[in-house]
Formats: sequence, structure tokens, C-alpha cells
Amino acid sequence: MTAADLLARRRSIRAFRPDPVPADVLDRLLAAAQEAPSWSNTQPYRLGLAHGALRDRLADELTAAFDRGSVDLAPEIPLPLSYPPELQRRRQATGYGLYETLGIARQDHAARHAQMRRNFTFFDAPVVLFLFAHEALGQYAALDAGVFLQSLMLAAVDEGLGTCAEGALAMYPGPIRRCFDVPEGYKLLCGLSLGYPADDRVNGFRPARKAPDELLLPVATG
Repeated sequence: MTAADLLARRRSIRAFRPDPVPADVLDRLLAAAQEAPSWSNTQPYRLGLAHGALRDRLADELTAAFDRGSVDLAPEIPLPLSYPPELQRRRQATGYGLYETLGIARQDHAARHAQMRRNFTFFDAPVVLFLFAHEALGQYAALDAGVFLQSLMLAAVDEGLGTCAEGALAMYPGPIRRCFDVPEGYKLLCGLSLGYPADDRVNGFRPARKAPDELLLPVATG
């Protein structure tokens, strides 16, 4: 596939088959993603990878934390609590579109809660990764980590895999830190569910993107 093909085919997968991802495929994904550029080649990110028993342990502990509510909520990088109107409109449209695809009514709070809970079982993906960025570089580390993450997601598409980047997986860092020896200075940024996409209607959902004329800034006059 061309780069344009990979970009067009990548989407957030929210239902996975249980099939394991072979070790050699994971090795190829990581090798491909490591070609991503970064600030002065500092590569200010680290990655935790879990499958098998470790993945199951994390799913159990993260869902338990979610079920307890705000008691364990302790994101290491602050999550946005409010959005400017322009961004809020797109955020709401995406949420409404997703729940419509799933057949969940806006007023069905129980079903919405259950769907949110699925984030913490990684949508049944057999592999989950946790991305950490070094706090010393601030937003530049987060920028580099994002470039790395996109590279990994595109490499996954090329291998016939699907991914879902999950900010929700950074809400409860405690269980994750207990499973990995994280070096000092690295903060949990997000997680990534990875596996083979299931034949499920939710995987057909694709939120709208800006039109080019909305993306490009007008030329200043005066």
C-alpha cells in the first residue's frame, strides 16, 4: 500500500478478534515505528507492551479502577476538562455518531457507561501498549510520541492489524506502573489497543474530517 492508502485505511477499531499477534509481527511493527523522527533524535518516549496473562491482569485491574469511580483517577498528564466551542462541536459529533452506530440512545446512560468500560478491556484486543513521554521536553515530547504512535498505527495497517489509541488508558496509571519498570521522568500519555479487527459494525464508523478550506488558514491582509 502507498502512504496515502495506509492513511485512508487507518481508523479506530473498537472490536477485535481474540487471535494472538505473532511475536515476529510485533517486532516488525516496533522496528518500523522506530523510524519516526523526533526532536534532535532524542526519542523521548518509552513503551510498555502487554499480552497474554499480563494483558489480562491489566484489564482486570483497570476495569476495577473504573468501577470504583474517581477514587483511583490520577492522570499524570492533565486531561482536558473543557473544550473551545469549535472543538466541542466536533467532539460531540464524533460521540453522537459512534453511539448511533452502536445503536445506543443518548439517554441510555447505562449502555454508554458499559461502552466506556470496554476501553479498559481494550475492546477485546489481545495486545495493549502504553506510551510514556519524558516530562523534561514538555509538549515536544508529547509531539514526538504522537508521531511515533501514528507511525506504529500505520505500520499495523500494513500488517493487516487494527488499532485504537486510547486516552482513557492514562486515567489510572497505578496498575500500569506496577506492571512495568518505568524510568524516572516518564509520564503515561495514552494506551493503544492492537489486534485483528472483528467483523463488527462499530469498526465501520469513521468520523468526518475537516475540509481543506477549513484546515488552511486564510492569508493575513494588511
